[in-house]
Amino acid sequence: MRKLVLLFTIALIAMMVFALVPARSESPSTATPIKHVVIIILENHSFDNLFGTYPFGNPLIKDNITCSLMRPVGLNLSTSVPNGNGGYVKPYHGSIILTDPVEGFKPYHKDWNFGLMNGFVEGSGIQSMAYVTNAQVPLLWDYAEEYVLADDYFSPVLESTQPNRLAYLTGFSTNVTGDGFVSGVIPFCDTIMYQLSNDGVSWAYFDYGYTGGIIPPFPLSAFNGNVDYSSHYFNTSVFLTDLKDGQLPSVSWLMFTGGKGYDSHSALDLHPPFNLTLGQENLVKYINAIMESPYWNSTAIFITFDEGGGFYDQVPPPIIYTYGEGEDQFLQSLGIYNYSVLGERVPLLIISPYSREGWIDNSTMSGYTLLGFIDYNWHLPYLNKIVANSDVQGILRAFNFSMERPPVLLSPSNWTYPIPLQYPIHYGYVATIHNNYTGYMMLYDKGYINSSVLDYVMKFSSASQNSTISTNNSTSSSPTSSGIQVHPSSSGTSSFSNVLNGTTSSRISEINSFPSKTFIVVVLVTIAILSIFLLKKRR
Repeated sequence: MRKLVLLFTIALIAMMVFALVPARSESPSTATPIKHVVIIILENHSFDNLFGTYPFGNPLIKDNITCSLMRPVGLNLSTSVPNGNGGYVKPYHGSIILTDPVEGFKPYHKDWNFGLMNGFVEGSGIQSMAYVTNAQVPLLWDYAEEYVLADDYFSPVLESTQPNRLAYLTGFSTNVTGDGFVSGVIPFCDTIMYQLSNDGVSWAYFDYGYTGGIIPPFPLSAFNGNVDYSSHYFNTSVFLTDLKDGQLPSVSWLMFTGGKGYDSHSALDLHPPFNLTLGQENLVKYINAIMESPYWNSTAIFITFDEGGGFYDQVPPPIIYTYGEGEDQFLQSLGIYNYSVLGERVPLLIISPYSREGWIDNSTMSGYTLLGFIDYNWHLPYLNKIVANSDVQGILRAFNFSMERPPVLLSPSNWTYPIPLQYPIHYGYVATIHNNYTGYMMLYDKGYINSSVLDYVMKFSSASQNSTISTNNSTSSSPTSSGIQVHPSSSGTSSFSNVLNGTTSSRISEINSFPSKTFIVVVLVTIAILSIFLLKKRR
């Protein structure tokens, strides 16, 4: 009998260890059918640079497909930006090899010009006015056509690569500036990765340039304590292996930088002047691998960019309230605290079997919203108040969880835009963005901007297509086929239940319906103690 009790106690202890250390592929209960999130952050392209002429392109492609797609707030080809010498520069059509604009804190703030968005030539150079179309980025345009493209999504901070990539993991603007190597300046406990580990949600950081060793993938060296999580760092080749072996984590970061811990670039991350075709050929290999795996039916892929790279974009980034989290050195220098300017508008593609087809998500979102979706989906407390107020509803609007679609497998041989749609759709109207620009009133009140600048900014508080391509059937409130309004009210009161098409009930009731891992461990510990007590009593 004593042996049986002893064996029972050992089994309970083993169960406790198993409960506390989840497998890499474990996928706990989620608020949506999404069990796996893959975040791909590419390099240095603004929205107008890649999608400014979507869906018609230049020269125009007007057919039954392109005319049925929703249209983003795109590029006005008649825009002209001063060159600093009395002249002006208009957007021009670039090639698959783009000249890299001047990057950094000072050029980007000059580009921004307090929201007037007319300092690009003086700040980042004449090359900042280049744009590309379906001829140069057919894969990205095909994904936009078949899935969801967000046209009001902003990088986290008005800075270069490293500060943005750090903010994508912390949910706030850190004190790191520039792209030089930094080590141990931010506590690892400030990151979403720490939160996932602490709450038993599996994750991994896959980086093309990572080959092991003491230096983690870029930019993780900035986090103090990163070495304790080195078992989560892998080369991107391991991602493909995990798909085949059934070991895909719940949350994966998939990066194609080539820095071996430093800020340098491979030919695969789309950073200028690398060939855009090479980056797309690499990207489609990984997307197809997901689509052809058993994980496709439970996966959401988010493809975005770390920052705009100095390329022109017309939409001013909002100034957000930071609740005392992080800092914005530029605004602080003006005597404005607890606010931060978001980075430039960049594309966000949302690819999933539940993504709406041909859909433009015009919700105001940022890199912080991706963290909010992770927290929401895995029933976690929001990482901080910035994340909590980053419009998670915006991402949820991109999905129709009542309809699961088969994958669209693409390759260089069949990604000639446009491609046939899976289902007949006819949006045929223009998306309208509704940005909150009240933060700019502080700049106006303090005399940093005048009324003409404020007028330019405020027109994007309710802006529709600015492209020279005209349309006669635009609307700002057309319902989709599922009856959800394209544009939420200014109060943002759209319910999650409408967004999810009745798939889930309230978040609180779901959380309460499942015992937490902590509760399970406490029960097991109690049983183990009682077993040991009984064993001693029998002796």
